[in-house]
Formats: sequence, structure tokens, C-alpha cells
Amino acid sequence: MTQLSSEPLPGVYLIGAPKAGTTSVAAWLAGHPDVHVSQPKEPFFWASDYPRMREHYGFADRETYSSLFRDEVADGRRHRVDASTTYLYSQQAVPDILEHVSDPRFLVCVRNPVDLLVSYHRTQVVALNEPEGDFARAWRRGRPAAGETSALDAKLLDYDTVGRQGAAVERVQRLAGPERVHVVVFDDLVADPRQVWDRLLGFLGLAPRPLPDVSQHNPSNKTARWEGLRRTLHRPPPAIAPGVRRLRQWARTTDSAAVGRVKDLLWKPTERPRIDDDLRRELEATFTDDVERLGRLLGRDLTGWTRGAYAGPADTPAGPGVSQPEVRF
Repeated sequence: MTQLSSEPLPGVYLIGAPKAGTTSVAAWLAGHPDVHVSQPKEPFFWASDYPRMREHYGFADRETYSSLFRDEVADGRRHRVDASTTYLYSQQAVPDILEHVSDPRFLVCVRNPVDLLVSYHRTQVVALNEPEGDFARAWRRGRPAAGETSALDAKLLDYDTVGRQGAAVERVQRLAGPERVHVVVFDDLVADPRQVWDRLLGFLGLAPRPLPDVSQHNPSNKTARWEGLRRTLHRPPPAIAPGVRRLRQWARTTDSAAVGRVKDLLWKPTERPRIDDDLRRELEATFTDDVERLGRLLGRDLTGWTRGAYAGPADTPAGPGVSQPEVRF
């Protein structure tokens, strides 16, 4: 292991998958007195193979990144947490973390890939990475070439790779060792949050705590209220880009309640994305092998995900998926 510097670095990484409950898990951890979660929760520092994304969000250099974990509050906590979901798919993030951080721990949230991708697509549209508002067309288009998209990285629009969580988890376990990787299944987060919380605390070596607020976080039911303003803030013209970048950086790192209220005003509610039954069956067939792979890694039956149902209970390694209420994340 090679130390980056004497600057503080997180030892816990909540690395994905996006739209699989990571915002909720990060919020739970942030409320624990022995845990410090960076603000913002996704600095993307270790994803060096997503260079434009790192630059856009402002934490591409070591000093700026380590400043997120360097204060009196963070110094008094047992765990520092970076919750950048890009790390699950980055080819550089996990190897570099393992090289520079002593005994890191990795948290991975996983979800039915069909539901995940529909929600994830909406997120990429809102983030101005995805120009195609219709998920079916975006799925069939596939990942665009680097020169054919204005996205911060074309890999963000590789829906097939994003959906293959089994392959991603297998790679992380191979690199870090299964004992360093804790997986949270989204269905369990919905059906039995108490058990999810207790197991998470156990993995991190933390004493039991009351269950945090289980209200949903970051649902896919919002869109920009003023599209022109959002584009100016996130894709500014070159003449004002440096100033806008500094403003955006400050807004992402402040804990001001007033700034939070202003951010809320920038959004308006919209319908949750949906797909037709034919596309759902196509996606289920596409990801059948990967879902089975993930099930083998976790030692439980997840095949309900490819049969229009939810995963079986966490303590039931075999058997059909069970019905659950509609999930609203």
C-alpha cells in the first residue's frame, strides 16, 4: 500500500449501485455519531477514468478531496465515508483505493436491474448527460461514442454495464476480498430496514443504534423547474464557467439550510418513469444471467427479479421471489 499523503482519507466507500438506495444508506450513516459522510456525498475523486466528471464536480485534486474529511467533527469520528456511486463501475477507483488506503471497507447497494435502469435513466436526463428523454430509445441506442455525446462521460450512458451489478460486485470482491465487501439488497431496505441497519452496523464494527428515519431519499419524481437555468449552472458557456464552477462547488459543500431551500425550489414534481411490459420482458431476459451470478455471490435467490417479482427474503437462499408493494425510490 502506498499512502497518498498524511491527509485524512475515508476508510469506508459506498460505491453504488446508483438508484439502489445509496442515498438512504448514506443518510443513515451520516446520522450516526461515529460516522462522517462527506458533503457532498459523491466527490468522485477516485474515478480517475471519468476525468470530466471529476473536474465538473470539483474534487479532482488530493487537497480539495481530503478537505472534505479534515475538520474537528470528522476527526472525532471512527469512520469517514465517501459515497460516490461511479466507483462501482470505474476501472480505476477500487484498485487505487486499495493501493492508497489501509484496510478499506466497501458497501454496495443492488437492485432489480430493470427498475434501477429506468430510474437511473431519468437521473441522467436531469443531470444533462442523456439527451434522449425516452428510456426505450436510449436503451436501444446503446452507449454512444465519446465524440457523439455531450455527457460528462459516455460510460454514464452505458445502460447495459450499469445494469450488470453481478459482474460489478464480483469484480469488487475479487479485488478487495469478500470480507471487505458488504452488499445491501434494495428489497431488504424496503421490507426490513431494521435488519439492514443492524447488519450494516455489524459490518462496520459499530455498536447498535436505533433505526434512523426510513423516509425515502432521492426519488425519481422530479425535474428541473427552469431548464435554461439548470443548463447554465451545469453546462455554462466558457466565459462564465470558472465563476459558475466556484458557485456550484460552494453550494455542494455548504450545510446552510437556506441554500438547501433554494435548491429545493429549482425542482418541480413530475411523474415517475415507466416502461411497457414488452420492454420489461426484454430487459429481464437481458439480465437473467447476471442476476443469477449476483444471487450466487450473495448466496440467495434473486431470480424473482427476472420474473416480474421481488427477491426472496434475505434468510431464504432458495425459492421464488415474493411480491412486495410498489417501491418508490
